Amino acid sequence: MRIKPLILLIIITTAIVTMAIGFKTASSPLSIAVLGFIGWAVSPYIYLAAMLKLVSKKSSINAVLIITILVGGFGLGMFIDAMFIHIDAQGALVFVVAPLWQWGALLAASLPVYFLNKVKK
Repeated sequence: MRIKPLILLIIITTAIVTMAIGFKTASSPLSIAVLGFIGWAVSPYIYLAAMLKLVSKKSSINAVLIITILVGGFGLGMFIDAMFIHIDAQGALVFVVAPLWQWGALLAASLPVYFLNKVKK
């Protein structure tokens, strides 16, 4: 089985679920601010898709799979926890903070994935 389509499916699913949580919990779903926050929340998944498109070696594809699972799981876990489990007045701040942490992890992981992709066998 090819692994790239599976990774892309995970990325698309996490992005759609993130957007669904954002639109469901927003008081005014079609305002510019809500669209901006949801765009910021989905931006790590766009980067993951671009990273997946650029890698070609099996080791770097496996690394992207692990990164996708970790980053996507962290993001969805934070959004579900803040919006549905531990409901709080400041819960919407998760749409600012969680993508910031995701971007930090992605930027830290990009260099090893780059070098894994450049290794010659």
